Amino acid sequence: MVERSELHAGMTVWTHRGEKLGQVVEVTEEELIVEKGLLVWRKDYAVPLDDVREIIADEVHLRHGPDSLLSGPREIPRPARRTTH
Repeated sequence: MVERSELHAGMTVWTHRGEKLGQVVEVTEEELIVEKGLLVWRKDYAVPLDDVREIIADEVHLRHGPDSLLSGPREIPRPARRTTH
């Protein structure tokens, strides 16, 4: 199992097939929050630390693919963005 202390914001997250999933934006006691997508299509997902297979060269490699985001990790609501006029 990967140690929580090895994880930090900014790490790239990869699926088991080598597909880029997103970036770590936060690490909690039991999960890492991964930002997936671009601009208006961004979503944050909570991925259990148990789903991390290994860390190589500051990159997180998961035990599964993006399809399991729909059945396993839960989507995290993104905070509203402040705009100035």
